[in-house]
Amino acid sequence: MTNETTQKGRTILAILAVVIGLFLIFVAPFISQNALSTPLHRLIEVNQIQDPDGVWDTPVGILTATFNVWIALFVFGGAILIMIAKDIYAGKEWARPLAITMMAIPSMGGMTMTIPWLVLVVTDALGNPNPEAGMPPAMPIMVVGLIGYFSMLLIEKASAMTKVAQTVVFLFHGVVGGMVFMNAQHGVRHFLTKGPFFNPTDSNPELFLGGFVMYAATAVFFVAIYFMAERKELGWYAAMTVGIVTFAAAFLAFVDRYNVPSGQEWLRGAMLSAVYLIIMALPWFKKRIYGQE
Repeated sequence: MTNETTQKGRTILAILAVVIGLFLIFVAPFISQNALSTPLHRLIEVNQIQDPDGVWDTPVGILTATFNVWIALFVFGGAILIMIAKDIYAGKEWARPLAITMMAIPSMGGMTMTIPWLVLVVTDALGNPNPEAGMPPAMPIMVVGLIGYFSMLLIEKASAMTKVAQTVVFLFHGVVGGMVFMNAQHGVRHFLTKGPFFNPTDSNPELFLGGFVMYAATAVFFVAIYFMAERKELGWYAAMTVGIVTFAAAFLAFVDRYNVPSGQEWLRGAMLSAVYLIIMALPWFKKRIYGQE
């Protein structure tokens, strides 16, 4: 990433920052609540009735808490985008990496809000399709975030190969981060269901790693995005560290839960983290991200 842009490019990015910032503050919270309400109704009114022995009580609190955390992040991210728009326009080097990180919030948050809709609303506990599901309400949040995210990344003076490397690397930051967050939901709900007493033969460490540790790991993806956008080597170390942690956590959770549906989600998460690690480790990508080609 060169951080070198034309005056026209900086004008476009500054306007985008303001528009998306306003969207995150005044529109995204209401979309998010709508995206949460229907899945909660389905959990209680459909899935719990169809599968009374399933784990349906803890997801209500987990989804409610995490959706509201994302709403808070949207508002703070939007405020920061509005505040730094003038700095983006002025071409200050620190402004674009920060803007890219703020744009990653709706991109990743919108993705994590979309998945519960696909899992709970599009189908029921028995796998039957719901013809009235419609499009996930949180999809516009993700799309708006991605427009800003890739605009901030690609509107700069850089070679085509550098832009290809940036697209792949920063896309994987968001996709793997979103997948990690959603798999954390499964780990937390199963872990909480086992309390307050834990059987030593149960997979307590694996579910803790596949749950709360995965939540914490999501924050490290934002660290990696910011410092890699700044061309600081700390970003690469953060990316490799979170890749190793999320691969290990997801794989251990899968080994214990391979015979349940959520176990397959952990397997897919582990494979995605493995691909993420490979991409980050390849010199071709690293050299272009850090301007060493």
